[in-house]
Amino acid sequence: MPNASHSGSGGPRLVLHIGAMKTGTTFLQQLLADHRGVLGDHGFGVPRNQALALRGVLNGAPAADAPTRRDRAAHQLLRQVREYDGRATIVSWEFLSFLDRARARRVLDAFPGVHADVVLTVRDTARTMPAQWQTTCRNGTTLPWPRFARGIGAWLDHGRDTRPARLFRRTQGVPQMLDVWTDLVGPQHVHVVTVPRSTDDPLLLWRRFAEVSGIDPALPVDPGVRSNPSLGHPSCELLRRINVAFGGKVPPGCTQVVRAVVAPDLEARAGIEPAVRLDAHGRDVATAWNRMVRDAITAAGVAVHGDLDDLPAAPPEGVEDIHRPRPAELLDAAATARAGLAGLGATPRAEPPADVDTAVEELAAMIREAAGIDLTAARRERGRGRG
Repeated sequence: MPNASHSGSGGPRLVLHIGAMKTGTTFLQQLLADHRGVLGDHGFGVPRNQALALRGVLNGAPAADAPTRRDRAAHQLLRQVREYDGRATIVSWEFLSFLDRARARRVLDAFPGVHADVVLTVRDTARTMPAQWQTTCRNGTTLPWPRFARGIGAWLDHGRDTRPARLFRRTQGVPQMLDVWTDLVGPQHVHVVTVPRSTDDPLLLWRRFAEVSGIDPALPVDPGVRSNPSLGHPSCELLRRINVAFGGKVPPGCTQVVRAVVAPDLEARAGIEPAVRLDAHGRDVATAWNRMVRDAITAAGVAVHGDLDDLPAAPPEGVEDIHRPRPAELLDAAATARAGLAGLGATPRAEPPADVDTAVEELAAMIREAAGIDLTAARRERGRGRG
């Protein structure tokens, strides 16, 4: 049965946006943060340091005088939500979508007397699958792109528990997410917002989210906020090959260099590189996953804000097939990464490498060298630090 203390009316209201990942979460979070003042004027509180605070709620001991910043932030968040006398407090953290029932209940129970509406954003799998592989390339995967998609398909078609399927179920397993949260707050307090497939209106996703939250969708907001930029396929493949050069296990400190320096530098190439695209089999996998998600949403009986047709149930026709990065494209991407690492103080070879394997080896060595450098300034320069 749903927890009545979180599913009734009256008392403080919490809008809890749980993700999923790769569904416009950064865009929505930045809009909320950048318009904190005007939203507050209209009765909607947007606490600061939400991700840090929620980590404290889950894994810490929230207290005003706690020894860690995390736990102090958690205490402040809990107090703000309980004491807010406006229309609702809005909290967004996509890692909440990973939680099992026990840990989700722990989050809700940290807000006694608060009534929660849970918002789950969902997106076409043909978009989330390439985005998820891209993230794994930033985080150390050695898995080639076609095998990533095939691994997900093997689970859908034959129940084979592959590594890509486990990863994708964790980040895009909408049926499990709906089971967890509808059980805790009731289906009438869980809302699904679909991400528009394509639109000339950059604020359509925001207006759908605003509708759920109770915010006037006509409230003027600036869509020009930071969102997670994509990498082109050659840059993703370059990162994957660097991970292979590390032996499949990225050395300590090197992941931070990739995230703070190499990947942000490569993002600037997205406009000139081919995107990560699905092949015909991958498109079939994406639509099969979409059908599973649509069925789960319908069965859960939750409100949908948007259109389930944003999750196509049939493969599109006339779509350009998968691109396979060419050596020249990989070398161009390597030159961009090389320049950024050299600017950080890492030592390049005397002459730029003329073949991809040598270029990858050079970059792996430069990343190892940069692992001992203070990256604070580099993060700020590339828009990855706190202002």
